[in-house]
Amino acid sequence: MNRRTFLGTSAAGLAYSSIAPTAADIANGPTKRVALIGTGWYGKVDLLRLIQVAPVDVVALADVDSTMLSGAADIVAKRQKSGKRPKTYGDYRTLLKENKLDLVLIGTPDHWHAIPTIQGCQSGKDVYVEKPDSHNIVEGHRMVQAMRKHKRIIQMGSQPRSTERMKTALAYIR
Repeated sequence: MNRRTFLGTSAAGLAYSSIAPTAADIANGPTKRVALIGTGWYGKVDLLRLIQVAPVDVVALADVDSTMLSGAADIVAKRQKSGKRPKTYGDYRTLLKENKLDLVLIGTPDHWHAIPTIQGCQSGKDVYVEKPDSHNIVEGHRMVQAMRKHKRIIQMGSQPRSTERMKTALAYIR
């Protein structure tokens, strides 16, 4: 998967540079197999937005909270075009081993972003991780090392780039 495709499928809704694909390119692209690790509010919001704007098949969800996990699986089944309920996992490591995925979204609590991101790269998946990318700079460096070593793509959420305040500031700078 190249950078353009990854951005189009994982960071839809964010402000893109001029080289990013158009909405039509995203909507008409190949279907990507996606999983979400961490089914709390942020994870679900990212995933449900992705379902709206890109051709994805959500095949798996992981969370340690079985109630949250089951609820998220029900919502995904209702929202995705296929109507399929994704497979659920209490341990994300099993999800990474058992599924052939194009993309893993990391929506875990902030202090738990680095390890699933690194293990996602190690298992051959591209990763979209919510901000902050890591708990400290050492974790951040290890994420980058894993990305480079395993030739994967990592995209971090940066929604503030899309706020009115930021757009105004960028217009002023230009």
